[in-house]
Amino acid sequence: MVLLCLVWKKTVSWLLTLRAIIHKLTQLLAFEIFIISMVGIHTAVLVAQTFAVVQVRGEWFFSAMDAVFLCVYVLEALLKLIALDLDYFRDPWNDIDFFIVIMMVLDFVLPLLTYPGHTTHGNAVSLFRVLRVFKGVRAVRILRLLLTLRMLENLQELTSTFALSGPSIGAILLLMFTCLFMFSVVLHDLFQKSDPNHFGELFDTIFTLFQLFTLDDWSLIYLDCVQVGASYIIYFLMAYILIEYFTLLNLVIAVLVDNFQLTLIKRKELQKQKTLLEQKESSIEDIVSGKPAQEGHMKPEDDEAFLDQFIKHMDGSEREKQLLFTYLQLMASVEHLQQQFRSQAATTDKIVDSFFETAEQDFPHH
Repeated sequence: MVLLCLVWKKTVSWLLTLRAIIHKLTQLLAFEIFIISMVGIHTAVLVAQTFAVVQVRGEWFFSAMDAVFLCVYVLEALLKLIALDLDYFRDPWNDIDFFIVIMMVLDFVLPLLTYPGHTTHGNAVSLFRVLRVFKGVRAVRILRLLLTLRMLENLQELTSTFALSGPSIGAILLLMFTCLFMFSVVLHDLFQKSDPNHFGELFDTIFTLFQLFTLDDWSLIYLDCVQVGASYIIYFLMAYILIEYFTLLNLVIAVLVDNFQLTLIKRKELQKQKTLLEQKESSIEDIVSGKPAQEGHMKPEDDEAFLDQFIKHMDGSEREKQLLFTYLQLMASVEHLQQQFRSQAATTDKIVDSFFETAEQDFPHH
């Protein structure tokens, strides 16, 4: 038992050391660059497979590359699972990566298991078609590739704006499709005999109204109904177009534009706070090093404005924020008084030096 305990302790210690090494490995820039490079190459291979000539001539090559990409993605997922444990699934991007890995494994393994006599040919074909649909999901990783590039800050802000606009746009889209369904029911009941091609069935009516989102062929639909004496359809078409296209669809654009403006304003505020923080740090360094106060450093009013903006963006209760604001305000006042004291001390030293120089001139030593 003692021997087993010693072996177990050494094994646990070795496993923890190995996990720490794996965690450091997954955090390395070289590891990220390697994965990003593989994602870029994989995306290029997926694009190349869309050309029939290339796919036929390089089928063996694409099969081999799929196996290589599968090994890389599985290894990445295993390393991150070991390093992060269940925290791996807290990142939405890791969830997407894990889903893509599962689909790739199924796409690679199932064709090897579905040999003749093991399962019916029809079920195998249906299953393969479903997996081929999920094969296109692999290209989603290229979006992560673009978002990880620091030089594309505008693309990151654009993506974050879409994410912030999601709840508002979702509510608008729900309202749009509710109106679409209501108009579909009304137009189907009124014009299914006048224009059976567009309003004969409920799903045909829904498709027709969905087509009207782009204002496509609405005049032809009106002319077809006019020929059979149903010219009053124009009122329903005008109401539908005004509500769906000019109101709700433009409301989606308005939400996006408003969030873009908010993003730009936040970006300017962050840049301004960064500039103030740099000036603050420079002022503190001058005081510590004993340099006199220079022109352009922040005044007490600037300190209070900076602290006020800084406290607003912090988490915590109002009491904690007030205490922190008071403490930092006192520190800023002490800093300002120290600057004044050093300036006055320098002036006093100059006065004393001038006094002694004058005394030596008036009363020279013999």
